[in-house]
Amino acid sequence: MREVVARKVKQSAEQSLREVFNERIEKHTIIDGIFYDSTYKKAVGVANLPIKIPVTLDIFKHREIAIMLDRILNDNEFVIIRLTKNINQGTLLTCSKGQITERTLASEVCNKINRIVQKIICGVGLINEDGEHEIDLLAPAPGPHFYTNLLLGNRINFSHPLQTTPKSVVDKLGRGSFRSHAAMQVLATRWDMLQEENGFPANRQFYLVEDGKQIFYSANVTDENIESGKCIHSQNHTKIIYKTKCGLDIERLIFLLPQEENMPIAVEAQQIKIKNNTNRVRNIKIIYTGMFGSAAPGALMEDVLYSNVIMQAKVLVDDEGAVMAISSDYYPMYTSGDYRFHTMITHNEKGSVLPKEFCTSYSEFVGSGSLERPEGLYKLSSNLNRKGPGFFAVSSELEIQPLTDIFIDNLTGLVSTKTNDNFDENTFKNEVQKLINKYSNEKEIINAFNKSMNFINEYRNYLQVISGDKQFDTYVNKNLPFQVLYQTFVSRSFDQTQKGYREMGFREIQDIYASMYYFIGMGKEDLVKKLIKEWAEKVFEFGYAYHNFFWVGKEPGKWSDDGLWLIQAVYRYINITGDIGFLDEQFTIGGSNPIKKRSLYDTMKAILRYSGEISIGKHGIPLLDFADWNDCLKLDTDFINGVEKERRYKEQIARTGRDGEPFESDYSESVMNAFLLKVAIDEIIEIGKQKEDTLYFNNMKKASNKLYNNLQQYAWKYDFFARVLFNRYKDGEFTYLGAKGDNLSADPSKDGTYFLNSFSWAILSNCATEEQIKIMLESIEAHLKTPYGIKLISPTDLEKVATGTATGEYFPGDRENGGIFKHATMMATSAMLKAAKMVESDELARKLTNTAYWMINLVLPYNTMEHPYETCGNPRFCTQYNNSDTGENIGPTLSGTSTWLTLSLFDAFGVEYTAKGIKINPILAEEQKSLNLTLNNGKASINVMITKPEGFYRMKDCSYSIRVDGEKIQGNVIKNFEDGKQHSVEIHF
Repeated sequence: MREVVARKVKQSAEQSLREVFNERIEKHTIIDGIFYDSTYKKAVGVANLPIKIPVTLDIFKHREIAIMLDRILNDNEFVIIRLTKNINQGTLLTCSKGQITERTLASEVCNKINRIVQKIICGVGLINEDGEHEIDLLAPAPGPHFYTNLLLGNRINFSHPLQTTPKSVVDKLGRGSFRSHAAMQVLATRWDMLQEENGFPANRQFYLVEDGKQIFYSANVTDENIESGKCIHSQNHTKIIYKTKCGLDIERLIFLLPQEENMPIAVEAQQIKIKNNTNRVRNIKIIYTGMFGSAAPGALMEDVLYSNVIMQAKVLVDDEGAVMAISSDYYPMYTSGDYRFHTMITHNEKGSVLPKEFCTSYSEFVGSGSLERPEGLYKLSSNLNRKGPGFFAVSSELEIQPLTDIFIDNLTGLVSTKTNDNFDENTFKNEVQKLINKYSNEKEIINAFNKSMNFINEYRNYLQVISGDKQFDTYVNKNLPFQVLYQTFVSRSFDQTQKGYREMGFREIQDIYASMYYFIGMGKEDLVKKLIKEWAEKVFEFGYAYHNFFWVGKEPGKWSDDGLWLIQAVYRYINITGDIGFLDEQFTIGGSNPIKKRSLYDTMKAILRYSGEISIGKHGIPLLDFADWNDCLKLDTDFINGVEKERRYKEQIARTGRDGEPFESDYSESVMNAFLLKVAIDEIIEIGKQKEDTLYFNNMKKASNKLYNNLQQYAWKYDFFARVLFNRYKDGEFTYLGAKGDNLSADPSKDGTYFLNSFSWAILSNCATEEQIKIMLESIEAHLKTPYGIKLISPTDLEKVATGTATGEYFPGDRENGGIFKHATMMATSAMLKAAKMVESDELARKLTNTAYWMINLVLPYNTMEHPYETCGNPRFCTQYNNSDTGENIGPTLSGTSTWLTLSLFDAFGVEYTAKGIKINPILAEEQKSLNLTLNNGKASINVMITKPEGFYRMKDCSYSIRVDGEKIQGNVIKNFEDGKQHSVEIHF
């Protein structure tokens, strides 16, 4: 008996085929292969492929080819089909007991295999010039995220947009789920381990029945009546198009309605257009389905019965009995503030028509059939089910005249008490009625869609790039800004693979770092302040913060980095806008009871007092607590949260009589937190100067210098900055984690462990000397760099010092255990570009710049189209991780990767807002000769033109000239124009 484990399999089918046929196949030929059975003694494959695709398995789906290969493999151990440029020609190589035979393959077989190859390659689609992903519906999926899209509502002019903005995820067949405020699921998620199924399969789907026969189902593209199918995922909407053999053109448009006064808090729209291409009248019945979310999602893990018996079906009907809305009615009192509903409006020559049939039982609808072919399709019972789940189906009769089309609008949404002080027992009916009244005009859906698109277009106008690379420009101008916009309101709490109810994390304020530029470019400064306020009001009086929150906060002071991220957001906002008055606005203090208020400035001071004076260890460096930014770095099993630390600290003061001294403990210290603290202190010094708070910023200067000295004295270890300092080992067995000699390496060949964040934030906080940067970059090359990017950590045995850490939670190469955490790599590229502009050594600067651009190129998601079945991911949105062994892009797609990629590009383009103006300091890739940027700050437009010869150029030691509106200037700081005019900036190296 032997064990065969995925990560321990040394020999692949492809390797076996290469070794056997090495003299008949060129070295760099692309091969796809599989083992024939579980003995792993036989292998079959296809050679001379244009890209790596899973074609071998696909050809076994074709009966004639499968029979031929089965027969050949009865007598041979290895078989490979070698294709040629001529689609009708190919050879079959076989090997039996070491004897290789070669023969010509039948032309019809070659032709069929080549058609399969082309179908798979073309099936992944293309990214068009508008940044849209065009997809063949019949194509296989390279991975669970590859064919998905993200949709976002718009509540920016309404209350609490951070938590009330609706969001959806949609796959190429329109499936997926839909959430309203916070974690409120409107269309149910799919509580299943299949990543591909985010939403319940019935969501957003519909059937067509004609003459008592089902002729179409939107999620079954293999039906014999489907001639072709195409999906187009675009920024904030998805279109799906079908052509049937019976003469229908069907188009679906899915998006979220922008918020309007006295309308439901969240509405997702799907407009269905059906065109009759025949010369006869078509009498067709449409049946639309979905599944409402559970009122008690936690119960789905342990008591499905409870989840069902606490709900019943409900409909709103008009005076004629037509269904205005189908809904679910939940019993517990806490559910009474959220009403899910679906409305279908058919537009015909006589006007708008509502359904008169419905079904509220999934079992009744499907019967002994399947969701693809349900038994209850032909006549909906219109029975109101007394228990869940919240399945719904509604149907209407359609009469479609020859060569004309008809529109059916489907509106799925939520009416809620959230943010509605005037909510009463009639609100649900009134808001649904108002929705129907408006969208009974068939033009209103398209008006709403155009409004949504106008917002997206206006939002992305802050920055437009012309680099000479059309793919890059399309991505940076269209898809990248939208991903950052989406996760500004959603963060990591909703995604194709995020089926649970993770809340808004405090540290996810980082998304505002990038999106605020775009909002301010639209004149939405108040929105940025409103968003920052949501985080600032989660900071306690003592200075620690709630780690996450939906309406109420959770886990106060458990993670030690949270509050420090707020200061960077405020600092960026003030530098862009000059709005120093924002610091004096009064905010509620987190956790206060009775409620107390203080200024934003005092909130920031409280964070710095807690993180820099109280919650620090024996080396004057902030405590790690449960974990810092890397959640899997849980090293102190006896950690305490902020509330308990505050209580003990007060006891300490009562005992010692000395307030302001560090909290007494043997807890570990986070070097990354120290760097974050250094950034925060230095930024508040600059803010303090603008506020003329002389005493405070002078004190902060002393604190900054002291922290820098502590880091140099205690955290620099031979060839890297440590990641953590230990205090609990009295025998000195372990004194630090990260860098040479820490005795925690899991790789016998490495004398130490290495953490990328220590490199990044040492530079971003101005704590690393040039010599240290050079040494650390060499250590990254030796210990963290892979063909697929820079790993978060080198092989580390954290189980020596704790349990439940990254190395105990993940296989090596996945996520925080040596995976390529792309969010962290983009922090690193920002650091590299910053350092490249500052260091004296031209050679080091060049190496830093080249490494940064190499890493950025690996993160750009459209590059996955070059080898989609190997890198997977999504070609329009960044994922969070790459596996460092295979290069596969792993979710979630909601990721700080896109935010920090945006910030890295800002660094590369050299546009930095400061209190003195816009600092211009670009550092382009060596091969790039020009770059054109258009910046719109909401008050003026600036066109920046950068030109240079091929090679490495930077402002520090190269000659350059800058002209503003044709006039040459001294230095590289230009005015942050606010005159409503267009200005030009020419930079020539």
